[in-house]
Amino acid sequence: MNLKKIQAMPFAPFHEESGVRWRVTVKEPVVDGERLLVVDFLENLSCTAYRRDMPSFRVVCAKKSKEVKGINHEGRIQQKVLDCFSTPMWWYNEYVLISPREEKLLQRFLKSTETGNHQMDNLCTWIKQTRQEMKKRSMEERGELMDEDYRLCPEALPEGMIDYIRRDVLPEDRVIIYKKGNVQGTCSVCGRKVHARDRRFVQGTRVNCPSCGTRVSCVLEDGCAFAANYIENVVAVQKGTDGKTAFFRQWLLRRDHTARWEHIEDFLQENVRYAIRGEKTAKWQKQGKWNYYMKTERYSLDDWTRWSDNRIYDGGYYFYTGGIETALQGTAMQYADLDGYLAEERRNKNPIYFLEYHAKYPVIEFLWKAGYRNIVHNRIFGMDRENRNAIHWERKKLKECFKFPLRILKLMPPEEWSLNDIQRVNDLWGRYGGIITDIEIRLVLQSKVDIQLWSRATAYASVGKILKYIQKQAEKRKEENPDRRNVSKDESARIYRDYLQECEQLHLDLHDKEILFPKDLTAAHNRTMEQVKFERNKVDQEKFQKAVEKLEKFAWSEGEFFIRPAREQMELMAEGKTLHHCVGGYIKRMAEGETAIFFLRKASEPDKPFYTLELQKKRVIQCRTEHNASYDRNPDVKNFVDMWMEKVVKKGGNKKAKEAAA
Repeated sequence: MNLKKIQAMPFAPFHEESGVRWRVTVKEPVVDGERLLVVDFLENLSCTAYRRDMPSFRVVCAKKSKEVKGINHEGRIQQKVLDCFSTPMWWYNEYVLISPREEKLLQRFLKSTETGNHQMDNLCTWIKQTRQEMKKRSMEERGELMDEDYRLCPEALPEGMIDYIRRDVLPEDRVIIYKKGNVQGTCSVCGRKVHARDRRFVQGTRVNCPSCGTRVSCVLEDGCAFAANYIENVVAVQKGTDGKTAFFRQWLLRRDHTARWEHIEDFLQENVRYAIRGEKTAKWQKQGKWNYYMKTERYSLDDWTRWSDNRIYDGGYYFYTGGIETALQGTAMQYADLDGYLAEERRNKNPIYFLEYHAKYPVIEFLWKAGYRNIVHNRIFGMDRENRNAIHWERKKLKECFKFPLRILKLMPPEEWSLNDIQRVNDLWGRYGGIITDIEIRLVLQSKVDIQLWSRATAYASVGKILKYIQKQAEKRKEENPDRRNVSKDESARIYRDYLQECEQLHLDLHDKEILFPKDLTAAHNRTMEQVKFERNKVDQEKFQKAVEKLEKFAWSEGEFFIRPAREQMELMAEGKTLHHCVGGYIKRMAEGETAIFFLRKASEPDKPFYTLELQKKRVIQCRTEHNASYDRNPDVKNFVDMWMEKVVKKGGNKKAKEAAA
């Protein structure tokens, strides 16, 4: 449907001093041989009773092609325009102005016999139905699974699954169900009635069954722990009735503490159907769940409901592999090494994800069989924003999925490669391809550091020199910190990366070897970090200096002491560090004029921190020395402060302040 001419049509202005919010106009232009219905919803610009959250818009309806499009007030096709026709109708409580002639046009197009609500209800219904049909056609064209395809799943349980549950799942239910009186019970392992050896059974305790000797838990019959509320997840694979779709079915197994288990089928409840056809997936649920304050609650659904996330339960479940070869035959998952995947000793394993990625990305099979299993595991569970495009996953050949020559893969054994390693090489090859040697690439891979380091450091030195420097600094830090168990090259590399970034921000000459490779990396990094912080706060610096200038009039000396304001941010921080108090954190407050910090020092030691005084509104808030000791404990200091308050502060300052403070 070509809508360029309709998009270019201007919206007619609508002004009316009334409570009417919308005027509806209807046109029937012919585009490409098809008569269309164009409905304009014109917002009353004179009406101020409503928020301007929905400006004028246009709906274009095509009955022949069964399409509907929404055009916003700027003339752009926008899906959001049609969303307002979802229930409940947004105009139910608003009057819509429409002429009788235009209302008849709507009625004729919609073939409606009802005349209520100016045909707005009928228009809404037609739009919703048409959108559903458009969605269905689009899904069919893309080869997507349809909403009703859950019916292709067999209803019968997979052959042998009940025996699997009885053999591999239920043995964990090792209990003795005892009756009131606490002396007689039934063992779930041997099925025999037993008597307590130590007089009685106690709820929750573990004992050896008097009959078979198995270690079991004691559970009181009809007690709270007796209820069948323990749930396990069991998953099996079956082929759909169409012969092309593989269904992963998930059941909830409510574990029975009656110690009988005659009819396991009665304790199974299917709640998820996850389908794979080709590379397309779909998921239906018959039970939902929501989490509230770490508490999961389940709720039942009336029928199988298509779920949008297309993800089966990603927690723990028992995976029944019986009949799986038949179920996967003829699919993209047919040659997946599922046995090898299940045999691996890894904490995070999800066989459904493993098979799903085989269906979506054929290269997964080649990577797995070539030994690059860590990369496959990273793709399933460990992929992040930085490495998600490290490999061309959509390619079908191994040599086409990597962004660098395959010979580089031989620099490490296949099992050691990870997606992060692949991304490191991608970045290096994209920047220095043809220049960087295989030896240098191997050193980069061995270091396992952030690629951002190489983008900065290699502009000033070779990879070999950089790696040697990082190794040397790591050894030095290890000598300086013998108590630390692990001082890795990764940590030294991260410090070096940050140091280089700070040098660039400070416009330092990194071509100077003394700056590029400082003898003490940690100390150099600390210096540049402080300088960067200082440079970032230039606005605060200016405010701080203005505040200091106003405080200079309070500088004063008498006898063996003098007092002056803190004049620099760095000396304020040094003061706090020397006296072991938190005055260094008052920089911003002093810059904003919220408080004033003064240094009280001995005339004989003008550069040595002695006491730090805080003044607010001509009141001494605190005056402290080392380890927050108050000036009250030193009579000489207290007398000096009292005199300063009387002679200087309360009188508004000292005219000869600068000379006195010098």
